[in-house]
Amino acid sequence: MPEILFASQPIYDCDGHIYAHELLYRHETGITAFEVGDSVATSEVLYNLCTGLLEYVEHIKLPVCVNVSTEFLLSGLFLPLAPEHVIVELVERIEPNDEIVAAIKRWVAKGFRFALDDFEFQDGWKPLLDLATIIKVDIERTPFDVAKQRYQELQHLDVLWLAERIEDETTLQQYQELGFDLFQGYFLARPTAVEGRRVPSAAATQLTLVINQLFAEDPELYEIVAALQTDPVLVVNLLRIANSPYYGLTRKIESLKEVVMLLGLEPLRKWVLLIVAVKGQAPEKTKLILTRAYMCSELARKKDPFNRLPGPAFLVGLLSGSEVLLGIEKQTFLADLNVSESVRSAVLNDEGELGKYLQAVQQFEYDLAMKKPLEGHGDLFDIYQQCHFLVDELLNNIVIE
Repeated sequence: MPEILFASQPIYDCDGHIYAHELLYRHETGITAFEVGDSVATSEVLYNLCTGLLEYVEHIKLPVCVNVSTEFLLSGLFLPLAPEHVIVELVERIEPNDEIVAAIKRWVAKGFRFALDDFEFQDGWKPLLDLATIIKVDIERTPFDVAKQRYQELQHLDVLWLAERIEDETTLQQYQELGFDLFQGYFLARPTAVEGRRVPSAAATQLTLVINQLFAEDPELYEIVAALQTDPVLVVNLLRIANSPYYGLTRKIESLKEVVMLLGLEPLRKWVLLIVAVKGQAPEKTKLILTRAYMCSELARKKDPFNRLPGPAFLVGLLSGSEVLLGIEKQTFLADLNVSESVRSAVLNDEGELGKYLQAVQQFEYDLAMKKPLEGHGDLFDIYQQCHFLVDELLNNIVIE
């Protein structure tokens, strides 16, 4: 069943064309962004945007407007989307002290644009006027005469003016004639729920090892890959993000090393920290699929004299568990993933050399679960014991704060 990922309300220009989409937090339980807090709401909206199985992708063609919390602004991190795709909205709850202003200047230097949301022309916000791209005026809270006066006083600013909460045609025409550039409100379009399939994230307690490697003083590629391999849910989510339309990959992904190299260290760090904010996964499911992935990789290492297949084999074992880990059928999950045909056909149809490895491991799992004799599995029982022990050690060594 599709789930509500977020709501989207278009912002229009003077010609009636959509300029951007504002993304709004929505949850099926009815809990609000104010109740969960700005940090969690922002994380979930962005996460669902780039991992939800959407049936349409118009949200990648135009900028998206998102709120960020004070904590995120000050964290030294930046949103994992390219600046041209994002307009950051500063809500009235943010207090623009010297620290906030300095942080926003750093964001602007990185290419991000800012909108002053529900702007009420208070003196404390004056330092942000020169840093803003859009001034959003809540016309329900700001009388037209006041909006007109401020608009005329601030004509020297290089900003777009947005009239928010347009409820009728008369009001729309009034602000168009005044000279406003952008318009948003129920008269033009109500927020609509965007549905898809929520992809659950890895549990925060399982990310300690990954975070330690990602934020090491001199991070090593192979150590990052090894750390990622301890958490299959995190890996499939990163695969999902790497293959989202925002990154527009054209080459095939066959290993975790390739995922890390394609995403890059900084975006990888940002996504991991955002994923931490979203709910985790059952540890027994994690252990099952992680052991399968390691078994496929080890079986490939033993069978392949050129050592070409252990990486793709690990990926095959991991992706084969999408339904167990994520509740998403393999066909649905792989439909939007840009993996190689050898990986895809192995996961879906047990085809090729990689498919043989997966089929052998899954048959072993079945026989083990059914307590059938294991003599016919050759050295797979030894591989299972090694991989099962390895997974236990990896997971046990993760520090839970």
